[in-house]
Amino acid sequence: MDADELKLLCELFEGTPRQGPGSVETTRRALGLVPGFSRVERVLDLGCGTGGSTLVLAKDTGAHVTAVDIHPPFLAALRVHAEKRGLGDRITTVAADMADAASLGADFDLIWAEGSAYSIGFVNALRAWRPLLRAGGCLVVTELVWFVDEPAERARAFFASEYPDMRDEATRIDQARSAGYELIASFRLPAEDWHAYYAGVEAPLRDAIAQHGELPIYAATRLEREIYEACGEDYGYLCLVLQVGGRSGARPAAERQ
Repeated sequence: MDADELKLLCELFEGTPRQGPGSVETTRRALGLVPGFSRVERVLDLGCGTGGSTLVLAKDTGAHVTAVDIHPPFLAALRVHAEKRGLGDRITTVAADMADAASLGADFDLIWAEGSAYSIGFVNALRAWRPLLRAGGCLVVTELVWFVDEPAERARAFFASEYPDMRDEATRIDQARSAGYELIASFRLPAEDWHAYYAGVEAPLRDAIAQHGELPIYAATRLEREIYEACGEDYGYLCLVLQVGGRSGARPAAERQ
């Protein structure tokens, strides 16, 4: 995808609740599996979009969240949402590429990446982000995976182009362990998260086509939905709750003072 296509794709999702499959309920489910989540103090949300997860993280943990995305209009929308909910002082937005996450600091209690690790490569993301976590810190990441050994040919052909590095659940879990993480829990995102995501993009997609014409990036978005509706049992998002350096979910008392 070139820069112009990426810009148009981001613009398509500026007014949607989520920029990928997910929900408040799923974010809270994942957060509840993080050891000591209510005591975390520093969270890094990578690929935050307009803040569908960021707002939940800030509200439910009371932590300070550094929300990162490459598309500034997403961050502007997030700041508006945060102020409306009285969370403005808990969220700092940063326009940056996730590939440069090391510049954002270290010693985070929790790194959150819903549907975003693929953009820099899943294994590369695991390795790049691990040094940013304190000992005992956690990474929560959702990743598109195959659920079956023999996916429908239509789905396989589509993702051979759109996500050539797509793997199955067991492979991604093994890769996480090889990168130095302990698997705390994992679960598949429900179909309802996908249906809500696609429903949310219907009107923006119609508007974008009316404004710019039938571009390949829009055709691909429609095709993606058609394939999910036909083959969605073969693939989906896997949420991984991972931890480094032991099971302690909270900072030592001396660090919290």
